[in-house]
Amino acid sequence: MILTVTLNPAIDVTYRLPRLTVGEVHRVAEVTSRLGGKGVNVARVLHQLGEPAHAVGLADDDFGEALGRELPATFLPELDEVRRTVVVVAESTTSLWEPGRHAAPGADQRLLDLLADRIADATALTVSGSLAPGVPTDLPARIARLAAAAGVPVLLDLDDAALAAAVGTGAVLTPNEEEAARLLGGTPDDPVVAVTELAVRNGGPVVLTRGHHGLVAYADGVCWEASAPAGVSGNPTGAGDAAAAGLARGIARGRPWPETLRDAAALGAAAVVAPVAGEIDPDAYASFLDGVSVRRLDHSLDHSLDHSSVQRNPPPASRPKEI
Repeated sequence: MILTVTLNPAIDVTYRLPRLTVGEVHRVAEVTSRLGGKGVNVARVLHQLGEPAHAVGLADDDFGEALGRELPATFLPELDEVRRTVVVVAESTTSLWEPGRHAAPGADQRLLDLLADRIADATALTVSGSLAPGVPTDLPARIARLAAAAGVPVLLDLDDAALAAAVGTGAVLTPNEEEAARLLGGTPDDPVVAVTELAVRNGGPVVLTRGHHGLVAYADGVCWEASAPAGVSGNPTGAGDAAAAGLARGIARGRPWPETLRDAAALGAAAVVAPVAGEIDPDAYASFLDGVSVRRLDHSLDHSLDHSSVQRNPPPASRPKEI
């Protein structure tokens, strides 16, 4: 059973329009609304794949009960209300994210206690997405150390202060290129340099997510690159969560990294063509698996990397991470 932790859940609302024009009134013909948040989406994809998963986190009084009618879930009622996210899919995709509601004092310790009771049954654990206000930035790192002490592999899909606090835990980290640049203080010319330096700092695997450029990963002294399926278009919201589900399944089963990365890339693409976040198109997933190539990069660096030799460009402008 894979535990997925969500520390700032959401009610995800998706509008589909032929076009979006600022300042005009739009009549929305197609609307979907569902319980979400990045860790919830990971659990949903795993559930769709037939992989045992249990979603855990912080929410309000109603969220966990409602989600539990759909898939195994335990959410502590530590938030006054769960935020909403709105995604408008037209010529392009526009996302509007509400801030999270403030967590009750002591929510972090109560969640750690809950996880301590459940960790013995876990095959892997993920922590995904942003933190609700009032949640300490080091909570994902503390969760990772709790799981590691129990011998459970961990994947952390985080950003900013929480991601910085997680470096050094040895968990699998999955930053995108902009997040990696902020951690490194600039953008290395080569993504292999970025992923390798972060892995050395972390003491564990790092998977750099690069959108339509695929994935670059450094693990066990080797750097791998997985391509993204070509010609995929749709709603990218939730693609990262589907990829995280593939990575989590791989580390839970102890699969080789090339197989795990191929699965993650195909799942991410299959989420793009699905109608809403937290789902994949099964037929597309099966076809995309054949279209993903994974190769070992011969110019991988080893653990003797001289950090001072890394050449960097100025970091890109900060862009909000999908939450």
